[in-house]
Amino acid sequence: MTEFYKEPSTMEPLFPENIAELEQLSITLIEKASALSKAIHPITGRAIADFLRPMNSYYTNLIEGHDTHPIDIEKALKEDFSRDLKNRSLQLEAKAHIKLSKDIFDKFNKEKINPYSIDFIKNVHKEFYDHLPEEFRIAKSLTDKDVEIIPGEIRTCEVQVGRHIAPHWASLPLFLERFESFYNPTLGDNANNRIRRIITIAASHHRLAWIHPFADGNGRVVRLFSDACLINEHLNETGLWSMSRGLARNENKYKVCLANADSQRWNDYDGRGNLSNKALLAFCKFFLETAIDQVVFMTGVLDIDNMLKRIHSFVDLMVSKKELKTETRYILENVFLKGEITKKEAERLTGKSDKTAKLIAESLIKKDLLKLDSSNHLSPYRVSYPISLSPILFPGLYPSNKELDMFTKINER
Repeated sequence: MTEFYKEPSTMEPLFPENIAELEQLSITLIEKASALSKAIHPITGRAIADFLRPMNSYYTNLIEGHDTHPIDIEKALKEDFSRDLKNRSLQLEAKAHIKLSKDIFDKFNKEKINPYSIDFIKNVHKEFYDHLPEEFRIAKSLTDKDVEIIPGEIRTCEVQVGRHIAPHWASLPLFLERFESFYNPTLGDNANNRIRRIITIAASHHRLAWIHPFADGNGRVVRLFSDACLINEHLNETGLWSMSRGLARNENKYKVCLANADSQRWNDYDGRGNLSNKALLAFCKFFLETAIDQVVFMTGVLDIDNMLKRIHSFVDLMVSKKELKTETRYILENVFLKGEITKKEAERLTGKSDKTAKLIAESLIKKDLLKLDSSNHLSPYRVSYPISLSPILFPGLYPSNKELDMFTKINER
């Protein structure tokens, strides 16, 4: 007979012991994330955050085995859905995740919210599954029976992930209450200790996955939850880097570390709780190192000198294909550096008449490289970046085979 976890004490330790290395990693993450957030103009930063959201969706779904091509994600955002039902469902899934990710980003940048609350976690699941096609709302129970997924509802069946049999469904309220009270960033040891709260983000990522509160969708919910925690601690309030990209690019190690941290205590030297302290420490170390790696990666991608070189290369390519004028480079340079430029500035930068400068700007708007509020004649030209041009302007964001596909389509035009 299967024995289920029924008492919240069985998920101890909730916070690892012997954390000196984790403390240093947290300090490094604070320093590097702070530098990245100040690296570019805030308006440009918001545009790049919007541009990166589909990438975040691509990677978090990829971890779940759903490989949606970035070009198909871009089409979905323009309401251009595939006639193939499977591809269409994947597009709808990506679109739902992108919308929810933006909602979380906006919400946490406007008000103070506790991301560890049961209500927030349930709402993330609800908002995600409310927009998924019906075929994604069926899961398998421990006894291999089909279970209908009710958006935002805690599971009422038993589940197993790998070797881990999740806590008994009837005890989930107790586990989630303990989770919320222990990790609440405004209470107890967390309240005045930012380093502890950052380590908590890593530890709680595993413990929420271990609880497995929903019949399905836990992986995406846990990663969206961690995104919210990172924003809440001002480690990614600009949205300029993606935790999911790092986890997906190290997917095997991610899943091994998660599984290891499910283990019970190995011996008397492995902490004092039911679960392994050493394995939780290892997972937290992996999580924080992955976060730092992604911040460093995006810092290099957004380096001003390198970015301007890529803009020049892109314009040269488009000029050779007779798709853009040489003068567009000056507009693209300045909107990257300043976030926006006025129509008068566009004239000055291009050295062209009002009519010609307008035509040049319109060519960039058609390529989704500029935005303009057409309802306001005083609206400036604002920076924008389309997914399809990421291999040229932001190389390395997606896997090389996907970038090759996108680059081939650019050259075929």
